[in-house]
Amino acid sequence: MSGIEVNGLDEVLKKLKKLPEKVQKRVLVGAVRAGAKPIIKEAKRLVPVRTGTLKKSIGVVKRRSKNKNLIHFTVTPRKKKGGWYAHYVEFGTLKMSARPFMRPAYEKEGENSIKFVREYMKKRVDKEIAKLW
Repeated sequence: MSGIEVNGLDEVLKKLKKLPEKVQKRVLVGAVRAGAKPIIKEAKRLVPVRTGTLKKSIGVVKRRSKNKNLIHFTVTPRKKKGGWYAHYVEFGTLKMSARPFMRPAYEKEGENSIKFVREYMKKRVDKEIAKLW
């Protein structure tokens, strides 16, 4: 799995710690979703379209872990929205060659998504601090 290093968030994180825990969680959840938008947009652009169901199913899935303090967000085709066959398209089968769309979307927009997270957090943290005073 690839890692991304985030620089320039130290000041924002210090401000974030001043906010109540519920507000911190809302800001962080919003930031993650904002960071997912460019990856989702690129994946929808790259996905091969036959009926459009797979394209419509691409989105963010929020999952809880056994550790109550951790929440996982994944950009993926959602099975309930009709994307159950996405892995066949992404990786191929014996009878069909692979047509990757998720991995290239992440590789192209992964760094850009960090910019969206940073911008969202700066705006939202300052807005929430202003509400407190």
